Amino acid sequence: MWLSPIQATVCTITSDADDYAQEIITKAKKLGLRVEGDLRNEKINYKVRELSLAKIPVLIVVGRKEAADRTVSIRRLGSQAQTFATLDEALASLAQEATPPDLR
Repeated sequence: MWLSPIQATVCTITSDADDYAQEIITKAKKLGLRVEGDLRNEKINYKVRELSLAKIPVLIVVGRKEAADRTVSIRRLGSQAQTFATLDEALASLAQEATPPDLR
């Protein structure tokens, strides 16, 4: 993950979560992660397929429920499984994983 030009993309399920997605992007960039947002009004399956083909290592998916609970759903490239975590735990874990091996 540390070698990828774009380490993660924040995807929204509905436009209700756009503000929360922007907050996640801002916090992630402060931690040094290379993050982009995908706030388009498209179906989530389309976004996941498109970003998987682009080889984005981590997709952070947020919707209305995640915004209310202050959590995120994380989906990794090559895996169908999703993990759920609080925002701070997820960003700390991703920042640790994105650190180059020689700087750990």
